[in-house]
Amino acid sequence: MIRAALVVLLAAIACAAGAGRAAVAATRACPSSNAPNTMTLAGGSPQTAQLGMPFAQPLQVTLANSNGCPVTTQVAGVPVTFSAPGSGASGTFAASGSNAVTVGTDSSGAASAQLTANGVAGSYTVVASSEYGTVTFSLTNTASGLPYTIAAVAPASTSATVGARYAQPLSVVVRDANGNPVAGTTVTFSFDPGANGAGATFDGGVMQATAVTDASGTATSPRFSANATPGRFVAAASVAGVVEPTEFSLDNLPGKDSSISGLLPVTQKTVVGTRFAKQLEVKVRDADRVPVPGATVTFAIGGAAGAAGATFAGGAAQTTATTNAEGVAISPRLTADTVAGTFSVTATVAGVTRGAVFSLRNVAGRAASVVAGVAAGEQTAVGTRFPIRLAVTVADRYGNAVRGAVVAFVAPASGPSARFRGSRSVRVRTDAAGVAVAPPLVANRRPGGYVVRARAGSHVAAFALVNEPGA
Repeated sequence: MIRAALVVLLAAIACAAGAGRAAVAATRACPSSNAPNTMTLAGGSPQTAQLGMPFAQPLQVTLANSNGCPVTTQVAGVPVTFSAPGSGASGTFAASGSNAVTVGTDSSGAASAQLTANGVAGSYTVVASSEYGTVTFSLTNTASGLPYTIAAVAPASTSATVGARYAQPLSVVVRDANGNPVAGTTVTFSFDPGANGAGATFDGGVMQATAVTDASGTATSPRFSANATPGRFVAAASVAGVVEPTEFSLDNLPGKDSSISGLLPVTQKTVVGTRFAKQLEVKVRDADRVPVPGATVTFAIGGAAGAAGATFAGGAAQTTATTNAEGVAISPRLTADTVAGTFSVTATVAGVTRGAVFSLRNVAGRAASVVAGVAAGEQTAVGTRFPIRLAVTVADRYGNAVRGAVVAFVAPASGPSARFRGSRSVRVRTDAAGVAVAPPLVANRRPGGYVVRARAGSHVAAFALVNEPGA
């Protein structure tokens, strides 16, 4: 037994001695001068980065010798070119700002480059090349986890009474390109006031607020309240990386019973170019029908350019007045322009949707001109009717048609003449267009020319007529 144990011990010693000799032999196999003849991948592959973000690890290569022995020669400064695809999914190198960069190896024979993913999702390869060969890196750009869409959750449309708090805050959900919720991203909520100033503010009196999405990709704004102006407006929710924000349609409703009403007279008329007899008056009451003092009322004149209208003192088409202790506001004096016709003036006050409307009319002034119509030079046989009835147009000094003006048509008392319904004169009133048309005119039995005059006030138009001899 002792002899067997001794044999095993001697065998073990011999084995150990053999291994030592092999190790010494292997060490002695590496040359004292060992230059690189290849390039190997040292790190950075495979990797994935979000669009527009840098890859977590730089792309790394190192120079080596295929014999497995350490490189002993000078390896610093060997140029290595890293190249990413020129289109599609790719990236940009930090050192060059392009899809390719050349760097020199350091004293250990290592070279690295930092890459940032571009905006195109997909997998691709980056090639590192040098005089010692090439190395390929496998990379992927992903849109996963980046905001791609933002959508309103609820409510997309809602309303509240002026000055009151809206029932629900604004809520949106943010998803990436794969439809997955994006957590931890900041959403900005803001109000865009309506044309008349309707809007709202978040708690704290601000018009813009932010919120961060939760694990479900949902962000919810702070609570908010309507301002004092009724009307529609929008709220927008936006997130970095998404071009189009999502919008909410909001509506500030007026107080149910607040009102503004016109006091008599709500209809007036005056001659063009003159003042209206009465100033415009309105009364403002709150929801309890109590008069509101100190409210600003805006009076605005309606009508298109060139149509009938008026101006307040100073030539303005709009003015304001403040209600007194009885809630009454009185406009400045109002002067008609020079165009005849009807128009309106609307009085409005903040917090009330429907204004008070006054209906006004500019009427034409006195007759300033009388113009004969196409019958001014006609003829007929003695004893017969003239084919065209005599007519004139009466206008005031501004060219407005004068309605209701009395026009006297008078034929000569003797000689060649004619008769209206058996009389040599007749009176006719002008219509809405300022036109007065005489009754049919019949020539007498005396041939020859003569003049029939049409008079309105001191203004006259003449018709040169001829009675032709009979056949």
